[in-house]
Amino acid sequence: MALKTEDPAFQAGRELRRQMFGDASIERLDNADDFSEPLENYVTSAVFGETWTRPGLTLRERCLITIAISAALNRQIPLKRMVKCAIANGATKEDIRETLLQTTMYIGVAGGVESWALAAEALKEIDAY
Repeated sequence: MALKTEDPAFQAGRELRRQMFGDASIERLDNADDFSEPLENYVTSAVFGETWTRPGLTLRERCLITIAISAALNRQIPLKRMVKCAIANGATKEDIRETLLQTTMYIGVAGGVESWALAAEALKEIDAY
């Protein structure tokens, strides 16, 4: 299987990945091996090219929603990544705080405490704390 270079959704997703995560994300995509290539194609086309580029929600809003979902599912790497993306897409530290406070009410205190700690780490890593 080869990267879907002719697919418009793939191209849109590729550009959005670059915008959100930088050139390292594109390098990983371009260097996908035969095992990871189907996943990279799917994520690039379906997640970023078809879903994240839809009208109706801003990238800021999509990042905040993804922060809440990542916290609820205890997905540490995506949570930190989305905190950084949220800031890059216009969210504030206060937006992230309120998203996590709202989320904590539904996922429980233990999950909330861990999510807040991860968000603080991510904010500090990009000097946005």
